[in-house]
Amino acid sequence: MLINSVVLVLREILEAAILVTALMGLARIVGLGLTWFYAAAAASLVGVIGLAAVLGPVTDMLDGTGQEVIGAALQYGVYLLVLLVILDTRQRVCGRRHSRFTGWLMAAAVALAVTREGAEIQLYIGGFMSVVEYRQAVLLGSALGAGIGISAGILFYWTLVTRPRRWAYPLCLFCLCLLATGMIMQGTLLLEQAGWVQAGEPVWNSSGIVSEQSIAGELLYAVFGYEATPGPLLIALYGLGLALSLMASIYAIRSRAGGGDD
Repeated sequence: MLINSVVLVLREILEAAILVTALMGLARIVGLGLTWFYAAAAASLVGVIGLAAVLGPVTDMLDGTGQEVIGAALQYGVYLLVLLVILDTRQRVCGRRHSRFTGWLMAAAVALAVTREGAEIQLYIGGFMSVVEYRQAVLLGSALGAGIGISAGILFYWTLVTRPRRWAYPLCLFCLCLLATGMIMQGTLLLEQAGWVQAGEPVWNSSGIVSEQSIAGELLYAVFGYEATPGPLLIALYGLGLALSLMASIYAIRSRAGGGDD
């Protein structure tokens, strides 16, 4: 139970931590600052509590698929917000790479990501609090997993912001492209579990290289949406999502004097 708790909480924390620190790194690189992060933290707290409260009724309303459907909606929402963030960090006439909307977009993306992962952790830990023989192992494992995930996020942040200035911005955008596109994979897999979509027969099987049930597979799923047996729908959506985010990044990187002084 201790190892299971470490892996589960690490998986959830790592996904949110990497995305959050990537956005924090981008904010620092474009000179935005971190004021928006305080609003994101407050919204995340409200979101976690609110989602945990409504998840039961929504699940009943959707015939037991509420958790998957809400999770997918949040994942798609994060992807869209990250795409907008990338576009909004294009260079403007005044020389800035941010507008008055950039911080709000970042805050919303963080709030959605943390809400989903935080609610998952809260439900997991809450489910074992009444089981005396598991309580200590679950709490200790959760604390270890959270510590490792947050530490990885901090390391990722400093890796981004300490790159040479000419490379820091493109590297940060590329990482956001991969992270956000992974959200599409995860969201689609959740809808497939709920029976809302059919991914089709697997195009390949990479379980022999990295199994989804292994620790590496779970962490790759958390960060990049790794799927060992993707169907045509998953591959198509991943390709489309990655292409859109990369095109947005190229537009933002190459921009010089477009977009005005907003």
